[in-house]
Amino acid sequence: MKILHNHKIAEKWVEDYAKSVPGIRGAYVSGSFLQAQAGDDWPESSDIDIVLVFEAGACPPKIGKLRTEGVLLEITCMDEGEFQDLGHVLSTHYLAYALNAGMILYDPSGTLARLHENVKKEYARPEWVEARCEKHYQRIEQSVAGYVPESMTLPHTVNGWAFTTGITCSPILLAGLQNCTVRKRYPAARQVLETYGMGGFYPKLLSLLVPEPLGRERLSVHMKELEKTFALACGRKEPGAPYPFASDISPEGAPVAIGGSWELIEGSHPEDAVFWMLATFARCHILADMEERLPALWAFLRDLGITRREDFARRLEAVRGFLPELREAEKEILRKM
Repeated sequence: MKILHNHKIAEKWVEDYAKSVPGIRGAYVSGSFLQAQAGDDWPESSDIDIVLVFEAGACPPKIGKLRTEGVLLEITCMDEGEFQDLGHVLSTHYLAYALNAGMILYDPSGTLARLHENVKKEYARPEWVEARCEKHYQRIEQSVAGYVPESMTLPHTVNGWAFTTGITCSPILLAGLQNCTVRKRYPAARQVLETYGMGGFYPKLLSLLVPEPLGRERLSVHMKELEKTFALACGRKEPGAPYPFASDISPEGAPVAIGGSWELIEGSHPEDAVFWMLATFARCHILADMEERLPALWAFLRDLGITRREDFARRLEAVRGFLPELREAEKEILRKM
């Protein structure tokens, strides 16, 4: 469906929801939908991220994925307190990027429109770009320092390693004033680096996650195993599972989790799919007891150079050791802006 059509459906859903649920102060679009062009078709492998802003004390948990009139939405709920301080908004990537774009769906008081104007004036200033990058460096440091393998299951360990490693894409994207997308973070980072004549840095970035190229054929084998794991998890997870990404592992989430992975594998750089495959593998196992599917996960990990639990700590230390190079790459992009 066309972008404009999807936008209207999203807007209608918000308006209907706001009529029946008290405490909503506003709503806006976040994520990759902000980069779409009006005449484009929106792929089935992508959802539309919507943030609902609630008055203090009224914010419910994340709603997650739902489908309305054929359009897949991802609904996140936030307390209005997150938006009170302009400095906090400007230094927080997921707030700053969306509010700079200003695709507002519901704003009866005009608060979000005013915030958009203020963010837009400051968004690209180097001090705010660097502040957003710094938060990601800190997250990596904290994740590595807080890694306690004996207190974590294998799925949680895989999830933590994959996301900590994947954060290395964020400073590249932020320096290029791009969205810190989740599923497509690696191809997005590659595109920014190539734009600034730094394409040679990308193999170093990817090697933290994928030390050696696997190729489309080998990745397709692992992808078929992931499909089996995903289908089993959908059938075994408990209804209303208290996990923020429970709706991702569902028939509604399949076009993004499974279809989105195949889309990356079938592209010109198949290894770009590895991060999202790892995230989906881990989420399946976090949500459902599937010990019989662990060999498939271990087979994937072995192809990524991880043969035992101790290897995760070694690989996380390599990520931390990469930070000086990453900082220099970020600054080089900023110098070229």
